[in-house]
Amino acid sequence: MPAITLILNTNHTNKATVVTTIPSGAYLLTQARNKFRSKALSTVFRQGGVVLGLEDELPQDENKVWISKGEEYNGPPAREQLREPGDVAEVRTIASKSYVNDQAVKQLQQVAALPGVRVAVGMPDLHPGSRFPIGCALIADGVYPALIGSDIGCGIALYRLSALPSRLDPGKLAHRLVGLDEPWEGDVREWLRGYAVDRETEFDASSLGTVGGGNHFAEICRVEKVVYTQVAADLCISEDDIYLLVHSGSRGLGSSILASQTSSSSNPYLPPSSAALSAYLEEYDAALLWALANRDLIAQRIALCLGLPTPLEKIVEVYHNSVTPVRGEDGVSRWLHRKGAAPSDRGCVPCPGSRGDFSWLLRPRGDGRVNAYSLAHGAGRLHCRQDMHQSKPPKGSLLVTSLGSEVACEDPELLLEERPEAYKSVECVVGDLEDEGVAERVNAVSDMHESYFGDMQSIPL
Repeated sequence: MPAITLILNTNHTNKATVVTTIPSGAYLLTQARNKFRSKALSTVFRQGGVVLGLEDELPQDENKVWISKGEEYNGPPAREQLREPGDVAEVRTIASKSYVNDQAVKQLQQVAALPGVRVAVGMPDLHPGSRFPIGCALIADGVYPALIGSDIGCGIALYRLSALPSRLDPGKLAHRLVGLDEPWEGDVREWLRGYAVDRETEFDASSLGTVGGGNHFAEICRVEKVVYTQVAADLCISEDDIYLLVHSGSRGLGSSILASQTSSSSNPYLPPSSAALSAYLEEYDAALLWALANRDLIAQRIALCLGLPTPLEKIVEVYHNSVTPVRGEDGVSRWLHRKGAAPSDRGCVPCPGSRGDFSWLLRPRGDGRVNAYSLAHGAGRLHCRQDMHQSKPPKGSLLVTSLGSEVACEDPELLLEERPEAYKSVECVVGDLEDEGVAERVNAVSDMHESYFGDMQSIPL
């Protein structure tokens, strides 16, 4: 006869053991009331926070329950559940022109083998991360916070800056963009309230309105060529204007949320309908809004440096590190994780190239199934950061791009790590998406000035 451990939800040191052949919710609750001498106990939780109904029986492979007086579940995350025999995730990689590192493919296969993962798709910009691949989309029964990563809400937004001046000197432009790596001196709380962010965090005053490190950037650009004239016209994109691309995220806030999720497990799994998932999604949603507010504030700071009126017109914005509900062909609701991937179900998306290369605005095509409703989020790294330190060209050559634009970066290491050779060809990445029939080009933009900063706390896992 199996032994079941009853654990008090508010005090995990208070335990009792019962032996039974029929571990129903009603039986376990009755035993808990007797063992703990409390008629106020009312709820039986399985590990992970799923309520065990009074008429339900505890699965044979589980031997612990948490007993509550009505408060939310306070136990450990769900155990990783094994797949049914023959239930294997679909694994696809969309890349023929683009080089994909073997380590990235291996990481994608490892992620696909995680319990609950149904689909894993690598984009043309797929490359290895420290633990999980970057440039992929995953569909799972529940949520893996570590697959979303530390920079929750990292994304990119395209703004219209102004009419294109008849004469524009990139050097003079660079000199006007000062102080953008310093904390914003405005009313942080008031700005965040405009985005329904009411929760105060330690990152608000120091990080809001700043780009961050890694591959985050702010880029002033102009339209070089228009391929899909009707879509460009619908978005009011013109060769007569200059634009701003801002790539940034939730800075240290996302990292702190992931750290709390991984304090007891390096890759926790939050099953659907669990209290743990609801709690995570509440924090996740707040980080998304914070990231959106951050990009808009970066754009406003740049506009003010240039003497332009605010707020700027935002043309498109997408998240790259996100999780959203999606309904499969079987009608079951699951969770779509994007780890360095843009959505293909939200309209046009920017696909930035390396500095000194074109960036493309893409229009999604197809029904989204083959590409897990996602697109590449950029060129994707070709060489890891460490490799870029093996050769060090003159600093001056890194501050001017092949397009004649200027680069502002105070961190010499970041300047090396983000140079164009570190990245794949965006032409190959976009070409792979076109060949797969999942996207088409709208227009290309080239950078006139690009700013990177050296605060490395926002680099995603």
